[in-house]
Amino acid sequence: MKTASVRGTIPSICSVLFVWLVFPTLLYGGELQVGAASVDITPNKAVALWGQFAMRLCTKPDTPLTANVVALKSGDARTTLVSLDLLQLPEVFVQAIRDAVAEKDDAIDVQTMVLTATHTHTAPVLVPGTPGIPVNDQTMTVEETIAFLADKISDGIVAAWDDIAPGKMSYGLDRNSIGFGRRAVYADGSAQMYGNTNRPDFVNLEGMDDDDIGSIFFYDGQDNLKAIAINVACPAQVVEGQSSINADFWLPVREKLQARYGEELVVLGWGAAAGDIAPRPILHRAANARMRALRGIHEMEELARRIDLSVSQTFDAVQQEKFADPILKHVVVTLPLPLHKITEAQYQHALAEYHRVVAQVEKDPATAARVAFMARNWHHGVVKRYEQLQQNPDATYPVQIHVVRLGDLVICSNPFELFCEYGIRIKARSKATQTFILQMSGFGSYLPTERALAGGSYSAVPQSNIIGPPGGQMLVDETVAIIDALWQ
Repeated sequence: MKTASVRGTIPSICSVLFVWLVFPTLLYGGELQVGAASVDITPNKAVALWGQFAMRLCTKPDTPLTANVVALKSGDARTTLVSLDLLQLPEVFVQAIRDAVAEKDDAIDVQTMVLTATHTHTAPVLVPGTPGIPVNDQTMTVEETIAFLADKISDGIVAAWDDIAPGKMSYGLDRNSIGFGRRAVYADGSAQMYGNTNRPDFVNLEGMDDDDIGSIFFYDGQDNLKAIAINVACPAQVVEGQSSINADFWLPVREKLQARYGEELVVLGWGAAAGDIAPRPILHRAANARMRALRGIHEMEELARRIDLSVSQTFDAVQQEKFADPILKHVVVTLPLPLHKITEAQYQHALAEYHRVVAQVEKDPATAARVAFMARNWHHGVVKRYEQLQQNPDATYPVQIHVVRLGDLVICSNPFELFCEYGIRIKARSKATQTFILQMSGFGSYLPTERALAGGSYSAVPQSNIIGPPGGQMLVDETVAIIDALWQ
C-alpha cells in the first residue's frame, strides 16, 4: 500500500487533501480483517538501561518485555499497530525493524506500521555510541541489542499478519485517574518537576489533566475478543530508577485483562500526550499510600486495578455496537517543525557547562559514563542547535506522524513527550467521535507549552526540548487538518 508523505514545507489543509486523494489505496474499506500477536522481546544477555542520567546495567530482568501487535486490513488499506515495552524509538531502530519485517515478508507495508513505546525507563539503551557500556561477552552492545529486538519484534509483526482473518471492532471511553501533573508552580512563577508542594509559596500544579481511558476492542469472526488497545495519558515509569528490566504497570494491566478475557488476549499499551504527567501523584501522597497499604497492593497494581476497571466497564457497554466494516484510512506525513530557539545567554550557559563536564571527565575518568552523557546529549545539544540556528534561523527538525481513521475513531501519533495540553487541543478540534493520541512513536524530546517555558526546570529548558511551542501548535494544526481531510 502506498502512503501519503509530505516533505519540505509544512502542508496546508489543501495540500493534505491533495496528498490523500492522489492515492487510491485510501478509500472506504470493506470487510474488516484483524490479526494479533504478542512476542517476548526480553534481551538474553546483560544490557545497559535507558531513562536516567546515570548508567545502569541489568544482568537479570525483573519482568519480561513484550511487543504487542494488531494488524488491520480493509479493502486495499492496511495498518499495523505495534506497542513496545521500550523507552523511545530512535530512527536507526525503527529502520532496523522495517528492514527485518521486509526481509521476512515483503507483502507487509512497513511504512504503515505505527510503532510506539510505553516509555518504561527500565528498558535497553537504543542509541549507538552511548558511552560507558561494558564491552564483554556477557553484555550486549547497542548494535547487538537493536538487531536482537528488531528480529523479535518483526517476528511478532509477521505473526499478526499471518493471523489475519475476518473480524470486528468496537470502541469506547471511560475516565479514571492514571496520570498526574508533576510540575509544581510557586508564587514567583517558577516551576519544578516533582517539586515540593508542602511549601508556603506553592500555588498549583501546572498544566492540564487528561483522565480519558480510551479502549479499542478487536474480535474474530465469532465475536471472540482477540486484542485490546488502551490509551492513557501516562508514561510507564513507576519503577523508573531501578537497575533491572521491567515493563512497569503495563505488565499487571495485561495480566488482569488476560485473567478476565483469556490468556491469549493481546493488549497494546498506548501513552497519550503526557510530557508533564507521571503515574505517581505529588499531591495526597500519604492518603494514596494508606489506601494501597489497606488494599495490600503496590503502585503498579493500583494503576492496573483502575485501568482494568475502566476497560472492563467500557467493554460491557460497547457489546451492543460492533463494526464489521469500518472505514480504514491511513496517512503518513513528515512535518518539518521549527527548531526551538536558543538565546545567547542560554548558549553561553550551556557552553560553560559543557566545558566544565569535559574537564571533570579528564580529572576523574571514573565519572566518565555519567558526565560524558551529560556533556554530549545535554549541554552540547544546546550548543550545536544554537550554532545551527545561527547559520540558518529557519532550520527545521523533521518528524513523522501517522493518522489512522478506523470507523468514527481516529488514532494520531507523534514522537514526543508531548505536554498534555497539546493532546487536549487535538482532541477538542477533532471530527472523530473519539480521538486516540499516541506519543513516543519515535525519538522525540519533551515538547513544552509557553506556560511551562516561563516556569523553567527540567522538561522545559533548552536541554530538554528540540521543538518549542510554535512547533507544538503546528503539530496540532497539521494533525487536525489531516483528520479533517479524512472526514471529507
